[in-house]
Amino acid sequence: MIAQIEDAILARIGAANDGRLGYKIAAIETYGGDFDEELAQVVRRFPGVWVVYAGGGKPVPYGTSKVKWKMPATFAVMVGARSVRSEPFSRRGLEASDGTVIEPGAYHLLEDCRRILLNADFGLEIARFEPGAVRTLYNTRLNGLAFSIFAQEWHTAFIVEPETVEGDDWLRTGFNYYLQPDDGKADASDLITLNP
Repeated sequence: MIAQIEDAILARIGAANDGRLGYKIAAIETYGGDFDEELAQVVRRFPGVWVVYAGGGKPVPYGTSKVKWKMPATFAVMVGARSVRSEPFSRRGLEASDGTVIEPGAYHLLEDCRRILLNADFGLEIARFEPGAVRTLYNTRLNGLAFSIFAQEWHTAFIVEPETVEGDDWLRTGFNYYLQPDDGKADASDLITLNP
């Protein structure tokens, strides 16, 4: 389920990258430590969006049988933008007087991803996406380029149930009836078979 949710986030953002945002996102990818190594190369691909599973909370029993479990899950959507002008432009971007985005900033990407993902369930059996904390990862200059990277947490949950193994299901119940005087032998019997 984790991989399916991650893929669905990428697909939803990718589908919105068809021009309706008013700018093009150059990179929409899963995060694999891209900012830890070769940061200068990654910054050249901005504006970009990266998605990663950030972890899960403590599972809780679901339903009265307590066989199923509700698994909380948190995903992080990281957005990055750069500017040759200055660090504030990497965050705020550049807009025309009519509000048209000339150069997207990290705030544009953050807000657009928020609108795209808010309350989404992607057609999967998960709780609708709820926004979490936003954190600044980078807000600096590198090799003459100013860039900003923010991470938005998204919370959901899904239900996990154990695998059914043949023989685990209770499919039949037998009853024996003993009449008085009891001679130790059943006088009548019933076998109830449940539909699986």
